[in-house]
Amino acid sequence: MRDIPNYIDDPQQILFWEFDEFILLAIAFGVGIMVNYLGVLILSGLAGIKVYRRIKDRQANGFLLHALYWYAGLGCDETPPTSRPLAFIRRFF
Repeated sequence: MRDIPNYIDDPQQILFWEFDEFILLAIAFGVGIMVNYLGVLILSGLAGIKVYRRIKDRQANGFLLHALYWYAGLGCDETPPTSRPLAFIRRFF
């Protein structure tokens, strides 16, 4: 169980979950209503939150965003900035 946030920069909480964990439950709830399997999807949403929390607690901050970028290709449309050189270029002629 999570503690009550003590500082202003702590993540937002809704009931017992942080905001990103609550979004997973809300998605499972919405899909459960649409497909008429609310109980099953609520239980799977709670299990998903448990797995998500376990992954999130083991890794560094921002790990999931980096994993989405790397494996799902989100954010690939960005162009590199032109004011500074690319990081992997080691020699300049």
